[in-house]
Amino acid sequence: MKFKELESRVATLSLGTENNYRVEHYAGQTVIVNSFALYQINENTVGSFREANDVVIIPERDRLALQKLAYKYSRTPLDERRDEPKFRVRMLPGENGFDTYLNKDRSNKDIFLSEREEDDDNQTIFTKSEYDKLQQKYPEWLPEFDEKDPHFEFLEEK
Repeated sequence: MKFKELESRVATLSLGTENNYRVEHYAGQTVIVNSFALYQINENTVGSFREANDVVIIPERDRLALQKLAYKYSRTPLDERRDEPKFRVRMLPGENGFDTYLNKDRSNKDIFLSEREEDDDNQTIFTKSEYDKLQQKYPEWLPEFDEKDPHFEFLEEK
């Protein structure tokens, strides 16, 4: 389970209730909190999480759902918990801020260069694993992934 999935599922559990469950990082832990820490999941050890003694004050249905999420996240291998960064691949600099980016047609899977933004038909934002597949298919045209390469423009996480 990725961190974003855990965060989303915990937030979904809060909908329609007076409880405001959320996920935070601190002190080497991923923590599911309400007004206090409910579950602490170790970020360095697979299968390790702790339940707070005061967790019994939240509704049993919520407690069981959060416990299952904490367990599932704790059992996820450490390298699979991190969400992949997203980026655009700038292929050519343009004038007046209109750079040319790598695009992939979603229906026929062809790649092309364009100034267009991502839409329902064309993908311009990639994860490393998505890009690696394209780069392996077109090694003579696409640079190998390198975080320091200026071709790769990373998007800020919201």
